[in-house]
Amino acid sequence: MRRFIALSLAVVGCSQQVPLASAPESRPSALVAAADSPAVVAAPEPTNPNALWVGAASGNDAFMPGAQESFLAVWVDVPNAVATKQAPAAVALVIDTSGSMAQGNKIQHAREAAIRLVNSMRDGDIVSLHSFSDEVRERVAPTRLDAHSRQRIAGIIAELSAVGGTNLFEGVRAAGFAAMSSPSTHSVRRVVLLSDGNATVGTTSTEMIGMLGERAADRGVQVTSIGVGLDYNENALNQLALRSSGRLYHVTDSSGLGEVVESELALLKSTRASDARVAIVPAPGVQLTSVSGARFVSGSNGSFEIPLGAMFAGQHREFLVRARFNAPVEGPASLASVRLVFSDPNDGNLERVQETVARYDVTSDANVFAARKNTRAQGVMAMLLASESTRAASIAFDQEDFSGADKRLAEAEESLRQLAASAGSKEEKVRFQKSAERVASTRGAGAAASQAPAAARPAAKRKMSLETNDAAMDFSGF
Repeated sequence: MRRFIALSLAVVGCSQQVPLASAPESRPSALVAAADSPAVVAAPEPTNPNALWVGAASGNDAFMPGAQESFLAVWVDVPNAVATKQAPAAVALVIDTSGSMAQGNKIQHAREAAIRLVNSMRDGDIVSLHSFSDEVRERVAPTRLDAHSRQRIAGIIAELSAVGGTNLFEGVRAAGFAAMSSPSTHSVRRVVLLSDGNATVGTTSTEMIGMLGERAADRGVQVTSIGVGLDYNENALNQLALRSSGRLYHVTDSSGLGEVVESELALLKSTRASDARVAIVPAPGVQLTSVSGARFVSGSNGSFEIPLGAMFAGQHREFLVRARFNAPVEGPASLASVRLVFSDPNDGNLERVQETVARYDVTSDANVFAARKNTRAQGVMAMLLASESTRAASIAFDQEDFSGADKRLAEAEESLRQLAASAGSKEEKVRFQKSAERVASTRGAGAAASQAPAAARPAAKRKMSLETNDAAMDFSGF
């Protein structure tokens, strides 16, 4: 067993990166192979565990000759089939015990949810526990679960009390250290953060807090952020989830914490891949310029790598890669090789590689060009735009601009309904319809909140802001 590693972190101003640990080791893997590698052909049965999980397509299936600027849509669909082997997990719990958690039953519900999580994990999984108020306290060092340790940890959790400020940054950093120190046998590594407030002690910058998520992801750790009540900093929790490829949960009433923890545990137990990442390798003459919907790292030869971490059965992720290229005079051409690399718990964490090649045709007919839009790629674009509109509505609600919020939500709803009408598969149609219905429900709740009495309006608009933010994050896959 590898020893737990002592890690250090230095913070030098907000303009610099905040490494949780040293940079990840370079991987001499298939990510750097030539872009003209043969594509893997997907099996026709979508539930086949050996089917291709990754797909890609340019915005158009045909382009006019000459200079072009377009986008490449990339998606990953993890099969719903249950893994035959469950990957061991290392979970670092970090619980806000500031004074605000004493309001109502929040600290009690937090204790109950944490004990529920520990009791539901398997023997051999690793758990640590940190609490944070003015200072951070390590309550439980990384510990393998068995009947004895589980009972001891539950007893420590039961003693948590709430007082003081909110040192969110140091709490997340300490939990990140604990998760990263896990042995290689525990490939599913998660920080589970529970907080009800804004950072008030120590480093309070949202950007700096978000960088903790980024550095955690670089060492194979994802952050699950659980925001409780109406006063937490959704921007900081968003960034932790986004930059670590984790998840965000919004819980208005702390009594729902137990259910959220159960949902998160179910996802952990259904893990189908760990250390997943997507590499986009441009074809000769193609320049990749940016990514929307995910964090990326620039690689050699103009390639991009997008870390996805552990992925669960049925999970869907999608993002857009902007590209510049010169279409040839005629004939078919390649845009990029897109490779999904992951460790498979079904095969003893054997590294697997799947690949597809995004291609296009060249036409001199403007009518053909206009008619050859790729519906799947356009759907990815529209879904990300809907997420952006929903997030803008969240900001508008926070500013008590109810009409502005409704306008942005109406845009998102219309876009999603159009996507459902033109979807190329039943699964896509259902996903877009459900998303549209969620936006419609939010619009209705927003209209009701706008009519709240003046005294109740601040709480009503804050509730709408957080619920709309939660929807936007969900639409983006977080």
